[in-house]
Amino acid sequence: MIDFHETHYYLSSLDWSAHQFADAIRGHWLIENRLHWVKEVTLNEDNCIHRGGNSPANWATVRQFLVSLARMNGTNTLPQALRLMATQVEKLCELLFGFQCPDKPVKSFT
Repeated sequence: MIDFHETHYYLSSLDWSAHQFADAIRGHWLIENRLHWVKEVTLNEDNCIHRGGNSPANWATVRQFLVSLARMNGTNTLPQALRLMATQVEKLCELLFGFQCPDKPVKSFT
């Protein structure tokens, strides 16, 4: 394994200690890596085909909702969460509505 070190330089007028500034920078990158990267790479947000009107904003909200549901479900990765949500509808209902879904109705052919 190769050690990799990077040096970043920042200019700021803030009157913060190096520790406070480092915490703020780490907090920013935590958001970038936990949210934006997941939406861009896993949900392919950059290649969204929805253009014009409210469609891009609406689909961004749906993608954010999926990420939030995945985190509420306690899964480790978004692909794992999407597979579970697709196959475990009852668990999804419990997350969304706080109660277990009733049994599926039986369709009668009379």
